[in-house]
Amino acid sequence: MQFRPCYFPNFIRNAGSSLIEVLVTMVILSIGLLGYAGMQVSSMRSTETGRMRSEVIALASDISDRLKVNQPHVNAGAYIGSLSEKPSPPECGTNPCTSRQMSRQDLSSWHERLSLLPDGSGNITKTAVTIDGIDSTLMTISLCWNEARITTPNTSCPPQTGDALQLFQLRVLL
Repeated sequence: MQFRPCYFPNFIRNAGSSLIEVLVTMVILSIGLLGYAGMQVSSMRSTETGRMRSEVIALASDISDRLKVNQPHVNAGAYIGSLSEKPSPPECGTNPCTSRQMSRQDLSSWHERLSLLPDGSGNITKTAVTIDGIDSTLMTISLCWNEARITTPNTSCPPQTGDALQLFQLRVLL
């Protein structure tokens, strides 16, 4: 009986990986990792947008509460206008602040928080309204900020179409 050695000709030719197979694998892996990195950047951007919008809502709620507390000076017009420049805080010292000084303090602290938003600006307007024969005051709190953080040619509030500026308005009936 004669033994013949077993040859596997196909196995011998395909014994290892070729350099082309490794390169194709690296390209596929790189595309997958780039897609994952893009999803991470998109997720971070969405998180930051949500944080800014939450801060805007908190700012509007804060000033609306302050308006409700200090209604005599709301009616006198102490809170009306644009907040493009920071109002100077009042000097109350050890004495309690008057309601006029309190309105200046409210606007000063509100402006500080508003300036933390990118290109943040605010405006408060007052409108007299009559509802069912009862005279009331409608306060409109407008907040603008640059959500895209890009330089826009027109930074007016309310923003024009296509601008990166966002507008949030809260109307409070006093």
